Amino acid sequence: MMVRAPIAIGGVGGSGTRVVAALLQRLGHFIGSDLNPSLDNLWFTLLFKRRSVLLESNRDFTWLCDQFWLRMSGVPCLDGRSLERIADLAMSDRPPHSKAWLQQRMRSWMEAPPIPEQQAWGWKEPNTHVVIDHMLDLWPELRYIHVLRNPLDMAFSANQNQLNLWGPVFLDRPVTQGPRDSLSYCCTVARRIQRMTEDHPGRICTVNFERLCNAPHDVARQVANFINAAIDEDVLTWFSDLVGQRTPAIDRHQDIEPNSFAPDDLNFVATLGYEMEKIVSQSNS
Repeated sequence: MMVRAPIAIGGVGGSGTRVVAALLQRLGHFIGSDLNPSLDNLWFTLLFKRRSVLLESNRDFTWLCDQFWLRMSGVPCLDGRSLERIADLAMSDRPPHSKAWLQQRMRSWMEAPPIPEQQAWGWKEPNTHVVIDHMLDLWPELRYIHVLRNPLDMAFSANQNQLNLWGPVFLDRPVTQGPRDSLSYCCTVARRIQRMTEDHPGRICTVNFERLCNAPHDVARQVANFINAAIDEDVLTWFSDLVGQRTPAIDRHQDIEPNSFAPDDLNFVATLGYEMEKIVSQSNS
């Protein structure tokens, strides 16, 4: 059954995806019935936030996507076999989530009422970027918003959940909790998004976090244009106020020791447009 194409939002954890998801909601998109305070879609978490998802056959991954998209679009498939297969994903602890937490998600999946079939919809879950390449291949109309924050600032974030979960996969080696490997992970993700953007022209929108903080009206219009939605002054004012409620730690990397990082990562951050001349020169000296 054909369902309405969604807008997905992702990024490295702590990069500012919450306010973009709130904007999507304000512009009339349903983003899920089971959300946490950060507006993460916890049905997505149940189905896709696990290393084993990368080992699924194309057939099984397609089935998972179909189940998620049907549930989100208002025409859920709640037959016994489908529920049994999804329930298997909540049968044991899956760090950082407990079995009890995952089973709460399963109950929500079964009990939440469907939305009207014609409502625009989407979802936000930072880990979406891990599987979005496969999803874009499966659904030509799907579009993706990626929030990019200065990888050096992200390297010093307290939120290193993705480094622990996906770092060994993306970097193809064991990782150490700390800024060096965190920067390498963030740069690897950003490089991957750049390649995907080239492979899927017009279907990926990268939102710069620093621009989001400094020019929220511009970013709101960027998002609205990308999803073909009208936006008025009331929404622009609301969004600016929402962004202003936070005091993000921008440029918290200024006192770093450059030699603590891989030179290739520092050089790549410079290509993203961040002021890096002093840091890169110190690293290469």
